[in-house]
Amino acid sequence: DRATLHESCAVLDANDPALLQWITDSQLSVLIADNYAVEDRPHNFQGDNCRALLPLHEHCLFKLGVHLGEIWHLTPLAHWLRQHNTPERGNRFLLTAPPLRLPGAVGAPPCPVATV
Repeated sequence: DRATLHESCAVLDANDPALLQWITDSQLSVLIADNYAVEDRPHNFQGDNCRALLPLHEHCLFKLGVHLGEIWHLTPLAHWLRQHNTPERGNRFLLTAPPLRLPGAVGAPPCPVATV
C-alpha cells in the first residue's frame, strides 16, 4: 500500500545542502537505515538532465565513496548502545558488512555484524 509505505518510514531530504555538507564534513564511511529508503525520491520528477534523480545517492556513492545500506535491523544495536553509553565510550562500534559474492549484480545483500 503506497500510502502506508509513504507514512511509515523516515527518510533524508537530499535537496538540503546543509545535510549533504554535514555528510561530507562528518567523514562517514557508511550511511545505513532500518527502513526501505535512505533518501526520499521525488515522485513528480520529470527529468531535466541537470541533476541526479537521487542526489544523496550521487553525493555519497559517486562523490564521497560512502556506502549506503537499507533495510537493516538496527533495533538490537540501538538498545545495547542506549544501555551502555558512557561519556568516555560514546556510541562507538565496529561494523563489518561483507557483501555476498554475486558476480554481475548491481548490489549485494551484506551480512552485517556490529561489534561493541
